[in-house]
Amino acid sequence: MRRLASLVRQDLTLAWRNGHILVVLVIAALMIALIVFLPQEIATGPGEYVLDEIPGAPVRAAVLEVGGDASALPRTRAEYEALLESNPNAIGIEIAGSLEDPQVRIDAQTRVPRQTMNLLVASVELALRTARGEELPEPDVEFLRAQARVVPLNLAGVPIFLAFEVGILGFLLVAVFVFGEKQEATIRAYRVSPGGLWPYIVSKAVVFLLISIAYGVVVVAAGFGFRVDWLSVLALVVWASLFMTIFGLGFAAWFRNLSHWFFPGLAVLVLNLLPFVSYVYPVWSPGWVTVVPSYALVYALREALFPTGNPQLVVRTLITGAAWLAAAVVFCALSVRARLLKGA
Repeated sequence: MRRLASLVRQDLTLAWRNGHILVVLVIAALMIALIVFLPQEIATGPGEYVLDEIPGAPVRAAVLEVGGDASALPRTRAEYEALLESNPNAIGIEIAGSLEDPQVRIDAQTRVPRQTMNLLVASVELALRTARGEELPEPDVEFLRAQARVVPLNLAGVPIFLAFEVGILGFLLVAVFVFGEKQEATIRAYRVSPGGLWPYIVSKAVVFLLISIAYGVVVVAAGFGFRVDWLSVLALVVWASLFMTIFGLGFAAWFRNLSHWFFPGLAVLVLNLLPFVSYVYPVWSPGWVTVVPSYALVYALREALFPTGNPQLVVRTLITGAAWLAAAVVFCALSVRARLLKGA
């Protein structure tokens, strides 16, 4: 334990002298700035404007009665045309004729997906039926889980910050450590010392684990205070840091220097970032992306920070993550022994 503690102190000192800790502090400050200065929501104008030219404007009155936005319901054609001119991406809906024989025209200056057009047509039909005073049956709705609260805009990116920044910190910075030790011949001196394989690996993992925990706590506390499931959040951060650091150490052992490592390492980082696309655009989630460990991680972090009544997701991610971590430990041990400590 004394040998391990000495290695950890040495690696922490090197991390500070090399500016790694300062880089993490700057990244954390940037994330906190985004949380503090981004608004919780962005107010946007109506996406559709409805001009009711039926005598008496019954559709307009019916929509207002059920809580419609008055700014989307111009009273005159001149106002309607002015609104469309000032908002080129908005859709215009003109209703004329009578309630019994309505004439509806939908104008769009840009291409509108068929699904959106179908929703517009259904909305107009609903408004007309409401204006006629027809009784509309209430559909039965059953929520399978508790409804999730609306995620504020300034906090929506926190799961991504945690999932990918923690991974990048461990994978990238541990590689810089290894190549620094090679360049300064520190690793050659370590081979003839009584340090051994496991203290070397554990020391690197502990150092970047401490840095990742500090980063995660600061960012989450800035956005959520202490009203969060810290046990789940920290468990996921710890797993992500250990996995990416240990895998990154084993991966870096096979390269001569940072230039030799750069493109293969960049490919791994890009692969790790691909689940970000699925997170932002859920319709793009091919089966092979779901196998990437960071895919389950980002969704588990979202569940821990913004609960939707599915805590099993966090548990499943940690169980699967334990298997990934075990595989990374085996890979790292074999790689470090063969490439860094060979002959020790």
